[in-house]
Amino acid sequence: MKKIISVSMAVVMLLQICVFAFADFNAPALTKPEWDSYYASLKDDNTLPMLCVGANESEVSLCWHADKDTAVAQVRVADNADMNGAKTFTGKTTEAENDEQSVCRVTVTGLEENSTYYYQWYTDNGWSESCKYETKSFGNHKTLVIGDIQIGGQTESTEVQSQNGYDWNSVLAEALSENPDVSFLLSAGDNTSTGKTAAEWQTLLMPEALRSLPLALAIGNHDKKGMMYNYYTNMPNEFYGNYFEGLDRDFWFRHGDVLYLVFDACSPAAADHMAMAKEAVEANPDAKWRIGVMHQALFGPGYSVLDPETSILLNAVFSPIFDSYDLDLVINGHSHLQGRSHFIWESSVVGKAESGKTYTDPRGTVYLNTNAICDQNSFSASSHYSAYSFFENDVTTYTTLEFEDDTLVIETRRGDNSELLDSLTLKKTKDFKDNGILQKLHRFAYKFVEFLGIVYQKIDNIVVEIRGGHF
Repeated sequence: MKKIISVSMAVVMLLQICVFAFADFNAPALTKPEWDSYYASLKDDNTLPMLCVGANESEVSLCWHADKDTAVAQVRVADNADMNGAKTFTGKTTEAENDEQSVCRVTVTGLEENSTYYYQWYTDNGWSESCKYETKSFGNHKTLVIGDIQIGGQTESTEVQSQNGYDWNSVLAEALSENPDVSFLLSAGDNTSTGKTAAEWQTLLMPEALRSLPLALAIGNHDKKGMMYNYYTNMPNEFYGNYFEGLDRDFWFRHGDVLYLVFDACSPAAADHMAMAKEAVEANPDAKWRIGVMHQALFGPGYSVLDPETSILLNAVFSPIFDSYDLDLVINGHSHLQGRSHFIWESSVVGKAESGKTYTDPRGTVYLNTNAICDQNSFSASSHYSAYSFFENDVTTYTTLEFEDDTLVIETRRGDNSELLDSLTLKKTKDFKDNGILQKLHRFAYKFVEFLGIVYQKIDNIVVEIRGGHF
């Protein structure tokens, strides 16, 4: 009897552990009819909040729309769902893209690791319902990477929007059920399709999981077709530089030992991109890892290797930055194909990066390319840069970056069943250091690129004006 009771108690405890582990995110895998009903209940509004990464792991930010006459940029945070003893954080309101609303932005600070919080934001009807947000480890952590969500299908059709939302929610549900320890989601850009409608952002923010999963969203060329990104995000350490125009901006943030540098690859303002990297690196000299994010795929599979703007112009702008500051990994999208490069240095393969293997203190940078969630058409082409390519572009994928002490494990899986497609492990035993003459020469020679970047920017502005926006 004692053995039976002991075994029964062990089973109960195991079930409790499993339930707890998978209860971190409310990410239900809805059926299509369930999603359509859910979508219909929210589609005519645009007040869903975006939960955004903070400048460091102890912060998180919110951004939402509210009626201009009653908008209050306040968020309450407590350690219980009843919001007893809640602390109030106040931010600021700014103009929205329409005359009826304001944009509210608030940053929550002082969060502790491995803790459960509940928060509310001030809506048109008073305080929202409380939402749970669980911080993970502030040291070792896991990042979810997805690119080209591309909500909208370049149409305002509600049927297309609903299908896009369903596909987006399905990938999130699969990824988060398998990875409940994810700290935040990193997007390689093209979060929306036209960049011009509130409906795209409302659909993007519909999945319930996003009330508890912070986002870090790079800007893609589709986002840049309009100005909506400017009104729906609250990214940390936004860097506007001296030459950026319109929607242009970079940003950076720190989580544990990892420095994330997110670039607006649609801007050729080379001087500003280098200045942002310099600012971020100098502010975080003790970071063990440096991860870059930009939309266009410099060394990825697909048409990017055949596109002169990417392979020549953008390569000239960004590769010297990544080489100069010894980035370990750069995350790309744009080509709608999943792939990963070998180790790249000065636009050449300097070492193999074979799937399933571990590399210690490798020279060069790995470029990871994401495929698309809602617009999966693409042109498949191999490249000598590629260590791995996945050409089934009608299958969604996701990637996780797991940092543990001196190790980074990169895993890419199918978005429908989490089958492992590719993996790579990097181990680091050395600290970053300025390699003296070589890196100084990189940065000195880059002055010429900065000048050409200004010329390129002027020409690009004319081209964008002629064709009526970014492609």
